[in-house]
Parts: sequence; structure tokens; C-alpha cells
Amino acid sequence: MEDLISRSSSSCSPPQPHLPASFYSIQPLPVHSSEPPPPPTPPPSVLQYSLQCLLQSRPEWWTYAIFWRASPNSSALCFGDGHFRGSRDVDRKRDPEWFYVVSLTRSFTFTEATAPAQAYASLAPVWLAGAHALQSCGCERSREAQLHGIKTLVFVPDADGVLELGSCDIVGENWAFVQKAKSLLSTPGDIDSSVDSEHSDSEERGKMAERRPRPKKRGRKSATVRETPVTHVEAERQRREKLNHRFYALRSVVPNVSRMDKASLLADAVSYIKDLRAKVEQLEADARRPKKELAVEQRGGAGASATPTSTLTGGPSTIEVEVKLLGPDAIIMVQSENLSHPPAKLMTALSDLDLSVHHATVSGIKEVLIQNVVVRVPEALQGDGNLRRALLAQLEKSS
Repeated sequence: MEDLISRSSSSCSPPQPHLPASFYSIQPLPVHSSEPPPPPTPPPSVLQYSLQCLLQSRPEWWTYAIFWRASPNSSALCFGDGHFRGSRDVDRKRDPEWFYVVSLTRSFTFTEATAPAQAYASLAPVWLAGAHALQSCGCERSREAQLHGIKTLVFVPDADGVLELGSCDIVGENWAFVQKAKSLLSTPGDIDSSVDSEHSDSEERGKMAERRPRPKKRGRKSATVRETPVTHVEAERQRREKLNHRFYALRSVVPNVSRMDKASLLADAVSYIKDLRAKVEQLEADARRPKKELAVEQRGGAGASATPTSTLTGGPSTIEVEVKLLGPDAIIMVQSENLSHPPAKLMTALSDLDLSVHHATVSGIKEVLIQNVVVRVPEALQGDGNLRRALLAQLEKSS
């Protein structure tokens, strides 16, 4: 098992019996065998060395890293390379080690509902931390990992495959670390730019101090000074950190974030800004609306005279008045918000106009109140629009 996970192990020989001092131990002569010596252990690949540097540079303890490489026909994910670091828990050291060894023979087709296949298909990272997240994922890979003591699983997709990281500790989401892993997959040979810079700042500062030229009073600068690569790496690291901080600040002010990747965060922020802009425009339009406006809309009705509808806007509510004349009688329909007792105001206005009420109904729908009244119209108000204008004037006084 130790050979499978690329660990150097010393060969153990059986213990030699203890001989008294008067005896001599006889050593066998070396026998030249015709069998060829075993081949030397191959050196680690560039990707495996990069994964090792990535795991060892983090403050949290990552147990292993596996890169699942996509097949040439893009039908499955197979084991490409990996590095096993081990667990800090000595009692359960064999469980994650066995899980890593079994993973050497695993593969995932894209038709399976597994976390590696879903991450590769959607190109979105998956972070599962804790027993609840591993169980709710509904993935066979996460269940097997939980049975072998793995408490955190991370899947980082790439164009060539998926990087899987496992830890026996519960590790919170760190999307800056995900970006570092993505940059490692894109350039596996660039170790200095792919490991986490949080634990290498002092090292970089030491290198910069060594390479910084000594001040000279006269003369031109030496041509052997090589500050440009170091300055470029430092500037790129600061740019990435600043960009990540800006995304964290944006995520804190957007109320509803659909997914945790940067593209979805930007799309949600755009939608949220559009909603805020629409609300501001609506509030500005309401503020520009005049306090009182009277709009008259002519409507026609069969078997009756002209039925104008008047809208009285102002005060706490808006009142719509419609009057239909049927000989000496009239049908009055008043629609308003249910504020400040509209039926009492209408009856007071009818009483002031000396109108006899034959029938009245009041109905409410949510916050809207509708009143239908049949009245006898005196001769002085039977003209065209006289009753409507007089009623509006009385209602305007009461409002």
C-alpha cells in the first residue's frame, strides 16, 4: 500500500539471534544473481509536486489531493495524479489512506450523479464541509469519503479534469484558495504563483532583499540586477488579493446570491441594481405627481345618457365618481380607498345636496371600497353634468 501512494519505506529484515561473545557470526558470501535489479522509483511528476506544495503551504490540514483527468473522448474522469499527505489523527490514519488507495482504480462517467462529474460539467467548484453537506449531496463519492473519516471535500473543475481535495477536518469555504488551485491546474509548473501567498510573504521579501542592488553614489545600475520578475509576481499577487476582497464586499451587499462563483455573483448584482433603479424611478414619479388633479373620462352606456367618470386625487385617498342619469333618478357609483369612512362622507355630501336616497350598497375588496347609490335628482341638478360637478365639489370639501 505504501508503494501505491509513492512513499519511501525502508525494508525490514527479521531479527538476528543474540550470539555469545565467544562465537563468531558467519556472513554469507554475496551471490551474483542473473535477475536484473528492480527499477528505481520514478521521480514525482510536475503536477504531483505542485499538489504537494499546495497542500503543505496551507494553514489547514489537507489529507490528500487527486486530479481526475478527463478521457480523450470526454466520457469519463479517471485517476490522473495525486498526492497523499496523511491525517493528523493517528488512530484513524489507515481509513483515509485506504480511501486514497482505492481511488487509484476509480473512474466517474458523466452520466453518473457524482460530485466530480457535476463539477466538470458545470465548471463550478463544489465545497462540501461537514456531515450534513456530505450527506445532502447525494453522491456516492461523498458517502464513501465520510465513511473513511473525510469531513471536507472540494472539487475544482478545469478544462482537462477536476481536482479533488479531502481533509479529515471541517474546513470553511475559502474561494481565494479555489482560485489558487485553478491557477495551479492551468500552469502546474509555476509553483511560486500557485501556492498560497499568505505563508510565503516573508520568503518573498527575503528574496527581494537579497536581489535588491546596493545603493551606489555614482555610475549606472548594474545590468545583472533582476528586479522585474519579483516585482511582477508581487504585483500579480496583490492584484488577485484586491480583486478577491472586492468580490467579498460585493457578496455582502447583494441580498440574494444564487451561486457562489464569480459569474453568478456579478449577474445577481446586475439584477439587484436594476431592481433598485426601477424602485427609484417609481418613487421619483410619485413625488412629481401633483397633490390634486381632476381627470374626466367620457364613457358611453346603452339605454342611458352620457356617463362621465371623474377622478378626484388628493388628500389621503383617490376617489372615482361615475353618474348615470335615468330620468328623474340617477345611479351614483363611487370607488375609493377604505380610509377615513368614505360612506359617511358620501352620505353627508348627498344630504347637503338635498338628494333623496332610494337604495345604497357598500362592498369592499381588499383595500378598495365601492358604493352604489340610487337617488332622486331635483330639477336644479338634472342638467348635463350638474349633479356630478356638485357632488365632486362636496366630496372635495370633505377631503
